[in-house]
Amino acid sequence: MTSIADIQTLINQPADGTWSPADQAALLTASAGVKRRVQALLGVVADAIWGPKSQAALDALIEGADKWIDCKASSFADPADLAAFKRCKATGKSDVQCFAVGDNGVGQFGDITAQTRTPFVAIHRKYMISRWGSVLAAAHREVLVCIRGSTQKIKVGDRISEPGRIDLNPAAYGLWNLKAPVMVDAKWKWA
Repeated sequence: MTSIADIQTLINQPADGTWSPADQAALLTASAGVKRRVQALLGVVADAIWGPKSQAALDALIEGADKWIDCKASSFADPADLAAFKRCKATGKSDVQCFAVGDNGVGQFGDITAQTRTPFVAIHRKYMISRWGSVLAAAHREVLVCIRGSTQKIKVGDRISEPGRIDLNPAAYGLWNLKAPVMVDAKWKWA
């Protein structure tokens, strides 16, 4: 069965399985030979003309690939996280060094994440870039997060350095009545 990663490999894009604007641009500017190979994978006429039928076949593949991503969900920007960051900064260390032990409560896009009103999730930059073309373009995009069978819609407000994890701010983990520190099995996908 053809996957998005198969097509990304043909068009010399990162084979991460998530279609992005950069992938689409690379496909549209690909050589006739590459377009024919992609069309053959999609099961449409391999004539190197990228028209509505070719795009519809690709769109159907993309739609089917928008699956849940299994991960661990952890907490961030909770009181203990803020205190650890503050203690680290008091020793004269840099923000980068202190992010290894805590959080300053301000998300990637300038939002105050250390609060219980607006739920925010942090995801890895590779997913942001893969889907939206850049980290900045992913700001405040919605994702669905499922924990213990309950699904909530949450906005992206930060990024996390571990691709196999997502981070939930106090407002987000509160949706499931969880208390920090949090580390639970979860899954997520773009809404």
